[in-house]
Amino acid sequence: MSEPLPDFAGITGALRAFGLTPAVFHAADDRALVVALETISVLRHEVERHQALAAAELARRSRAGFGQQGLARRDGHTSAGAMLQSITRSSKRDAAALVAVGEMVADVEAAAELDRLRHDDPDIAAVLPDVAPPWFAALGDAVVTGQLTVAVADAIRSGLGEPGGDADEGCLRTELETLIPLCRTVHADAARRAARQARDRIDTAGVTARAEAQQVAQFWRAWVKPDGMVRGEFELEPEAGMYVKAVFDQLTHPRLIEPKVRRGFGDPVHGDQAYADAKATRERNAADGLVQLLRAGASVDPGRVLNLQKPSVRIVVNEHTLTTGHGSGMLEGHPDRIPLTNVHTGLCTGYLPIRFGDHGECLDLGRDERLFTPKQKTILAVRDGGCLDPDCTRPPSWCEAHHIDHWARDDGRTDLADGILLCRRDHLRHHNQGWEVRRDGTTYWLIPPPGIDPEQTPRLMRPKTPTDIINPIDPTRLPAATTASPTRMREHPPERERLTSIAG
Repeated sequence: MSEPLPDFAGITGALRAFGLTPAVFHAADDRALVVALETISVLRHEVERHQALAAAELARRSRAGFGQQGLARRDGHTSAGAMLQSITRSSKRDAAALVAVGEMVADVEAAAELDRLRHDDPDIAAVLPDVAPPWFAALGDAVVTGQLTVAVADAIRSGLGEPGGDADEGCLRTELETLIPLCRTVHADAARRAARQARDRIDTAGVTARAEAQQVAQFWRAWVKPDGMVRGEFELEPEAGMYVKAVFDQLTHPRLIEPKVRRGFGDPVHGDQAYADAKATRERNAADGLVQLLRAGASVDPGRVLNLQKPSVRIVVNEHTLTTGHGSGMLEGHPDRIPLTNVHTGLCTGYLPIRFGDHGECLDLGRDERLFTPKQKTILAVRDGGCLDPDCTRPPSWCEAHHIDHWARDDGRTDLADGILLCRRDHLRHHNQGWEVRRDGTTYWLIPPPGIDPEQTPRLMRPKTPTDIINPIDPTRLPAATTASPTRMREHPPERERLTSIAG
């Protein structure tokens, strides 16, 4: 006998009875609006969780084995995904995520039910084989208990992938123990990046296989549009792509716009239109620069076109990896790993060794210098991997070094541990609005001003460089979402401190 379902229609009717209109939110103060959004988001995630479970059952009743008698086929749809997309009016990707997460939860519950039957009935236990819980059981439980949203759980599962290569089920199960607490407060994109970094850290063979596949899959296409404009698209493997992006970043750098459009600390904001105009100007200039670079070819003087230093791509790898031959490297500003063979290829062109807390030279300038040196900025770029603001993904080439203790106000020091990378936009915002940064050992926290958050709740500033790149011997010594500062790195023997940055 089937159990009666809750009155979901009644819940929907109750929500509609609120009679909310845009005017209600327009009249709310800032804090009330934020609280309303947060509360509504919690409600939405609860709805999505139940929606995922229902979607999994719909998919089960529509399996190919049922043929034309499957639920989706009987309702006139080609598949469960198509039927779900029609019901939810969502994208194909969102519908697939609902089914995937729902099936994951269902698999976990099925394994738990079999285990209960074996435990409660010895006769059943004698004939029913022992069924181990799936490696993603903790992820399914996190969805059921509301620790993770459907979107974040789907991102973690897709980011980790399936067992294979060096990543067996035990390794993936262990990674989930760290990922689930880490991803409770982040959005789906950040969760996917964290999961992919975790997979790359444990699956060196997978990094190599992916690099080979990316090499084969790259392309460049161009065509003439009906209006006469020439349009194109390309996909490049990470190393080549990051070089192209380095050129693009320099051609579109905010400092290349007209001086009258720039603004300094404390200057008023000119408005959205001024920002849009400046962005369009940079992109138009980038198009001109691209054509000039292609015309000049390999003999171009980068100073003539870019008016900046020569574009380069840094390949970052720790010395422990180079010595043992186990592990992988990364491209500065790119979330994925690259295989060790690509790193060795870069070594042939020469490399710059970087040692955090190097005893052979002074990297900390104290109060002797106000501005961070180019060498310090290079180390910050490797350590932070880009703008350290929690919601920013801008590359190191767009960033400026920021004293977390202000130079004049706090007698701040020009030391690596007391400096972070911020893009120009966030650097201005932090100064003008009164945001503060506090350091706890090797961890940096962003403190909002009272006008934005009366409780001034600290927000973790996560670097883009994976922890094990900085500390290959024992990444668990550092918080999962943080990186090592020069002060902390001095605690390790010299062979654990050294990073290698290859300028391409």
